[in-house]
Amino acid sequence: MPSAPSSYGAWLWALAVLLVVLFVWGAEQVAVMPLQTGEVYPRYSTLRADPLGAKALYESLAALPELDVSRLYKQRSVLDPGTALLVLGVDAGSWSDISEDFLTGYERLLQKGGRLVIAFLPARAPREPPKTASANLMDERWNIRLAYRKQPGHSELYFRPGPPWSILTQRDGVATTVERALAGGTMVLVADSYPLSNEGLRESRDAVAIARLIGPVHKVAFDENHFGVAESGSVVGLMRKYRLEGALAILSIVVVLFVWHSASSFLPPRVSPRDRAVTGRDSQEGLTALLRRNVPEPDLLDACYREWSRCAPTASQAERVEAAIARTARETPADRYRAACQAANVGQVANLVVKLRPIAKRPVDGE
Repeated sequence: MPSAPSSYGAWLWALAVLLVVLFVWGAEQVAVMPLQTGEVYPRYSTLRADPLGAKALYESLAALPELDVSRLYKQRSVLDPGTALLVLGVDAGSWSDISEDFLTGYERLLQKGGRLVIAFLPARAPREPPKTASANLMDERWNIRLAYRKQPGHSELYFRPGPPWSILTQRDGVATTVERALAGGTMVLVADSYPLSNEGLRESRDAVAIARLIGPVHKVAFDENHFGVAESGSVVGLMRKYRLEGALAILSIVVVLFVWHSASSFLPPRVSPRDRAVTGRDSQEGLTALLRRNVPEPDLLDACYREWSRCAPTASQAERVEAAIARTARETPADRYRAACQAANVGQVANLVVKLRPIAKRPVDGE
């Protein structure tokens, strides 16, 4: 039956294991889960798997064998023919102050015949119309104007396109997706990014509208750089690119288990020698057992005599004891012992043989 201290220690280990599990789970919820769901990324990013992301559109297009789909983490470059660049989640309010250099940069992307799709965030009409000179720059250069109208449940942004533009989709009589040839390529503007989001595809999927939006291309790139998601060459960037968040969580668990194993032992605690009772024989019993194993009983008196003769005070005493032992050779060991003591007339032999009496006692009792 386990003792109280061992039971208390088992409870402590169980509590420690529970705390480690809770720590790993909390770290996974804080560090790994946001990366898996993409909640750390802006709205309409293809790295988000929640309703506000566009990961479903990215993976749906990537599943088509005729399309090469990728994410753009670097600065935009001139689009090749047959390539469509999708820029989702653009703030329409920032276009009220758009500069001429900014528009020139977009035109430069289309010089080789690529396709540029810009989808704006769901927007509400501004409280005051813009009064800057750049407010009508798009109208002057691209012949299109951003306008707003109250539309419950939808983005209030729509387009007022000029003759070069063609309307791809419209809602309630106003243009929501427009297209035109520009600088050798094709420019497409989308008033609302919501239909391209994960939630929008789930609620009302329009494959025909998406196909017209992408156009006749063989390569599609989603711009993540304008969200601030850029390749920096760091370890975190490589982990995000190759989806190593799970491996990092497993490595953390292994490190915790290694530290735990190094700090403690899985074996039961050793019992202290003080808690054990030590039993044994005293020195006299040990000597008796040693003599019984090494000296035969008939040779016991001779062995005692040899030891005594080494320290005999006089030669006469040794001669008397030797004569007494020889004279009583046929007698019992007890009688021979008494004769030797009488012949020596000293206590030296007696002191030595007293320690051997347990061996000589058996013949004496048998007399």
